[in-house]
Amino acid sequence: MSHPVRLAPFNADFTAQNGPIGIERRSMPNGLSELSAGIVRFPDGGRSEPWTLPYEEAFYVIDGELSLHVGDETIVVPAGEVVTLEKGCTVEYEGTPGTNAFFCLVPANWLETMES
Repeated sequence: MSHPVRLAPFNADFTAQNGPIGIERRSMPNGLSELSAGIVRFPDGGRSEPWTLPYEEAFYVIDGELSLHVGDETIVVPAGEVVTLEKGCTVEYEGTPGTNAFFCLVPANWLETMES
């Protein structure tokens, strides 16, 4: 039996780029089925394309400022704050240069459920 508590260090195999956003999927190699977690980084700032969430998501902004554009509304999340997003909402993520945020989402296997 593997240990139920595992560190989730950086692993380049589980990174992705989505427009201006660098994504580190820290929990992916740890075998979690319900919760996914990682870090998003906006080294140069920028705004993503619209994305409709097939999962519930939460962010804790570590550095910088994260703006979420939902329809005609913009929610600005400064460092030290938490924001949640409901499944099904369409959002554009925008970060000022140097923005870093921790994210978690449920379910971890959302991509598999979309493909089936």
